[in-house]
Amino acid sequence: MTWETENDRSVKQRLILRDALTFLSLAMITAVLFAITSFLFHSFATHRAELAQRWAARGQAAIASGHPDQAIVALRAALSYAPGERSYELLLAQALDDAGHTEEAYNYFLGLWETQPGNGFINLRLARLAAKKNDMQAAINYYRGAIYGTWEADGIVRRRDLRLELARYLIAHHDLGGARTELLVAGSNAPDDVGLALTLAPLFEQASAPHDALNYYQKVLAHEPNNQQALEGAGRLEYGFGHFEEAYRLLERAKHGHDASAPTQPWPSDLQAMLDTSKQILSIEPSKKLPPKERVSRILRARDIAKKRFEHCNAQISAANGPSSPLQTLGARWMSKEASVNRDALLNDAGGQDAVMKLVYDTETQTTQICGAPTRDDALLLLLAKSPNALEP
Repeated sequence: MTWETENDRSVKQRLILRDALTFLSLAMITAVLFAITSFLFHSFATHRAELAQRWAARGQAAIASGHPDQAIVALRAALSYAPGERSYELLLAQALDDAGHTEEAYNYFLGLWETQPGNGFINLRLARLAAKKNDMQAAINYYRGAIYGTWEADGIVRRRDLRLELARYLIAHHDLGGARTELLVAGSNAPDDVGLALTLAPLFEQASAPHDALNYYQKVLAHEPNNQQALEGAGRLEYGFGHFEEAYRLLERAKHGHDASAPTQPWPSDLQAMLDTSKQILSIEPSKKLPPKERVSRILRARDIAKKRFEHCNAQISAANGPSSPLQTLGARWMSKEASVNRDALLNDAGGQDAVMKLVYDTETQTTQICGAPTRDDALLLLLAKSPNALEP
């Protein structure tokens, strides 16, 4: 058995101590190097982030100031320092769109849409880009995606405005039924909003839905009886429907409002013509609201006017066609009782009154088809003939 000497133990202790000091030194050096490396890396990363933010801010400012080409350069630089930063990618896609790079912007937004298909903003930009590309179905699909997509704030208002934008797009592409549907939904979401009603009414007119348009003008007038736009719009529509009494009432109020608020500016000539014509029609219309004697007097006057119109037109046609005149059947009716019945007989014969007016209206309608558009009182009687209340019960 070998006994370790005091000297051997001393040597061993020194070796252990030296190794421990060496290890400790290496560990300290490693820690210092790690700290330096971490500091440098963090400093570099912070610097890159600052550069990315700086370039992105420049890009955003360029978009806001209407310089999308400059924004594209700045935002590409921002993404080189912060690859994959979604907010920068959205800005770059927007800049590409604003700069007119339609295909590139579309593809860029499409890539963003694939990772976030429910984003309202992305769907909206894709809808507008698809519209620029004349891809109607894609545009409609993305508009609907935007309507039902997510928005950070004011979602209800945004969705309503998007329905209006989609409706305008559908009107421009002659999908009037689809446009009407969107307008009805938009209106149902804010039924008492006067401003919205004044926006919807003209759009309904453009969508060939005049009754819906009139309904919204009437909603405005229920809240604001003297609203100039609503009075004029409703008056114009009532005139088109042949409701001349209501048209006159509305247009007269509109004219009075215009003269009071802008006396030096001319009132639209088409509205003035409608007002004047409505007044003239009401002065000759044999309305059943009139006293019997007045109504019969107007019926007889209308018969005299229509008879002269028939005789003049028939003379023209007979000269050209001989005995085979297309007005032969109508001519036979002018030899019937309705053409000769007198005032006293008509006073107590409501059915006879209607029969005379039917002869008058048929005459004005048929002679217009053969001899062209009438003038003066004949033109007024023709408008009455087309009115839904022409032979009201």
